[in-house]
Amino acid sequence: MTQSRSHGALRSSAQCLLSTLKATGLAAAITAAGATGAFAQTTLTSNSTGTHGGHYYSFWKDSGDASFTLHNGGRYASQWSNSTNNWVGGKGWNPGGAKVVNYEGYYGVSNSQNSYLALYGWTRNPLIEYYVIESYGSYNPSSCNGGTNYGSFQSDGATYNVRRCQRVNQPSIDGTATFYQYFSVRSPKKGFGQISGTITVGNHFNYWASQGLNLGSHDYMVLATEGYQSSGNSDISVSEGSSGGSSSGGSTSSGSSSGSTTSSSGGGGGGITVRARGTNGSERISLRVGGSAVASWTLSTSAQSYSYTGGASGDIQVEFTNDASGRDVILDYIQVNGETRQAEDMEYNTSTYANGECGGGSYSETMHCNGVIGFGDTTDCFSGSCSGSSSSSSGGGSTSSSGSSSSSSGGNCSGYVGITFDDGPGNYTNTLINALTTNNLTPVTWFVQGQYIQGNSSAAQQLMSVGEIQNHSWDHPDMSSYSYSQVVDQISRTTQAIRGVGAPAPTLYRPPYGNNSTAIQQAVQNQGLRYITWDVDSRDWDGASSSQIAAAAGQLQNGQVILMHDHDYHTRTINAIPAIASGLRSRGLCAGRIDPNTGRAVAPSGSTSSSSSGGGSTSSTSSSGGGSSSSSSGGGGSCVCNWWGTTYPICQNSTGWGWENNRSCIGTATCNSQGTGGGGVVCN
Repeated sequence: MTQSRSHGALRSSAQCLLSTLKATGLAAAITAAGATGAFAQTTLTSNSTGTHGGHYYSFWKDSGDASFTLHNGGRYASQWSNSTNNWVGGKGWNPGGAKVVNYEGYYGVSNSQNSYLALYGWTRNPLIEYYVIESYGSYNPSSCNGGTNYGSFQSDGATYNVRRCQRVNQPSIDGTATFYQYFSVRSPKKGFGQISGTITVGNHFNYWASQGLNLGSHDYMVLATEGYQSSGNSDISVSEGSSGGSSSGGSTSSGSSSGSTTSSSGGGGGGITVRARGTNGSERISLRVGGSAVASWTLSTSAQSYSYTGGASGDIQVEFTNDASGRDVILDYIQVNGETRQAEDMEYNTSTYANGECGGGSYSETMHCNGVIGFGDTTDCFSGSCSGSSSSSSGGGSTSSSGSSSSSSGGNCSGYVGITFDDGPGNYTNTLINALTTNNLTPVTWFVQGQYIQGNSSAAQQLMSVGEIQNHSWDHPDMSSYSYSQVVDQISRTTQAIRGVGAPAPTLYRPPYGNNSTAIQQAVQNQGLRYITWDVDSRDWDGASSSQIAAAAGQLQNGQVILMHDHDYHTRTINAIPAIASGLRSRGLCAGRIDPNTGRAVAPSGSTSSSSSGGGSTSSTSSSGGGSSSSSSGGGGSCVCNWWGTTYPICQNSTGWGWENNRSCIGTATCNSQGTGGGGVVCN
């Protein structure tokens, strides 16, 4: 990480220079080895371009021990160490074009290594260098000073963020020239290890064109691995498919070449789309909903979209049913309830072979064995933006309570606030719930400890009767110095415990003590949760009296969140509930839910009243409490944070690290505090 921070834009310039030499003839050392098109396995250790196995290939390095092995068809392998300054290579086509590109294999890097896996190509008239970034390590290749962002679109089950950069008097396929680079960067990026995916290239070309980013006549296009001052290996196979996902408009639907499997826009109203392929072409999968198989399909070797429209509801599992030698299933994603759920983001997995056994691993899209990958409930909403409602189902919790909140206030709710309780359930939870219902202060949000909710189904039902259950770690440690794996353990065990008592998968994570770190941020993001703290601290944990707790609640403004606690020693909090409810009603504020997309309190699900607009940009979710209302200046869409060479969006609702619009973001104050060698807010 330190290495990529210190190079920043220099690395981007070097990458452009070094990776383009291979196509220009400027490097005299480039040879014609392997250019005969022979299909025999060939390992290259010096620069070369040509055709092999029916595919165009390109391999270039400036120094060191990087090697590039050409296998039959579209497969290539690579390995490199830190002795290599920069290398890049891949297989694809010459000329490139609006193809459907399938890839699979192994990408052996980590977040600490500077590398990317991307579709990479060139056009002439205009001269354009373009990238579709599928995965990357410590450095986002689209980070460039003075670049311009062009929004985002959806394709192949993911969001792609688009950026244009300019290279001035740099090497290109036409010699030294000034030209633009176009980047589509996948969010979330693909993981490491076993990897696969589909790139419907025409979707990227079309979106770029809609933003005025035009291409010319195509030169080569390869699915490339790159390494810069790092170490790693890859074994990637690329092929041209016949079907792919549609783009834009927020739709993530995928078409299919088989007439009966065409998907609509995502599974609202009971429809479920499964995107998968087999390695052999005879693999069978079943879709199980609510414990019963509702559909089965035999897969082909190209990724297809298979749709079920029968309307079953309940827990969703995709099952591999006929495992045998040479048969594996690559399960990309499902679409349900208006959102896409990636297989590699799912923890419940009995079909992946890892640690010496079937079912020995999670977070994988490769099904090696007969078994299932679980995708949550049909009514879950992991993204915070789903069909019919942007809230997740609470198992009958928030709907009844929110109805009470709305009906009591009628159209008098001029805004909504988030009423939250940490640390339960405990011995006083039932008393607290009675106070909340008696004073009509619902729905609320419970940030529970995994150790207390595990196996406690009766308590979970009580909590859900008045609100939503969210994640507050397993046993409340100070995780500011925890490693990434330690944080993941705390979060994932708690999520599993919440799901195990019949509650929907959590969408929010509140850290103990409001602490934050890079490991916490990355773990929260990879677990599919939004990091959230609070706007107002009641200080009930610090001995505040009931009147002081109620006075703190009196600071709440529309969209803000208050921190309170559900624990054995907080009878003062329970006694403050009547005054809190009365004070909020006197100001036209009602209890709401917390939108996982923004971290702001909004109208409960089913409410006919909505919060006033504009509240989302006037609150800080810092851990200091006190109801700060400072917003991120300069946080418009044209500004980004350069964080040690990697760009992040500017948070609208936090001065520090945050999670907005399904992406990590950084507040202006934190972004500008990096010091020498870091970065800051950059506006176009």
